[in-house]
Amino acid sequence: MAEDRKQTIVQEINYWKAHRLLPNEYCDFLLALYTEGKDVPSNEGAKGNYNLPIWSLSVALTLILLPLSFLVIHFTEMDIIMQTGLLSSFVVIVCLHSLWLNYKKSFLFHVPLVIGLLIALLLTIHLLNHLLINNQFTYSTAALHGILWLWLGKRFSVRYLFISGIVLLSVLIIYLVL
Repeated sequence: MAEDRKQTIVQEINYWKAHRLLPNEYCDFLLALYTEGKDVPSNEGAKGNYNLPIWSLSVALTLILLPLSFLVIHFTEMDIIMQTGLLSSFVVIVCLHSLWLNYKKSFLFHVPLVIGLLIALLLTIHLLNHLLINNQFTYSTAALHGILWLWLGKRFSVRYLFISGIVLLSVLIIYLVL
């Protein structure tokens, strides 16, 4: 086979590998076949090194949103509507981030998921404490969050979320009984 044809085929296989049109194992096999075992330089290492800091930075920024939520609630003089809007935007941002990481098949999608659920719990309890005097609604809302965590843990096979829902409901029941 002519050398320029081999080079074109190798470039096509590298394109398929970079854009995940074929599994990496198939691409590696085809590259080894067409290059006759010679090592072909690939840009995969540079791509991997470039993406890891971006994912780490995005997860670190997500982690900052939980303490920032506490700061918004306890240490600012903002109106309740501004606090609610800001915390709701935090929840939306974190949920979208979790969905994006899950779509990318990253193991880090659990971090924004948990942060989003905690901020949502914090938001609803803060709203109920501000708007209502009766604590029964607060307890009911915490129980609903526990049930939501149980369901999400069961639905997506996330064991720690299922256990967290059980712990939340157990602590709530113990608190109400005692």
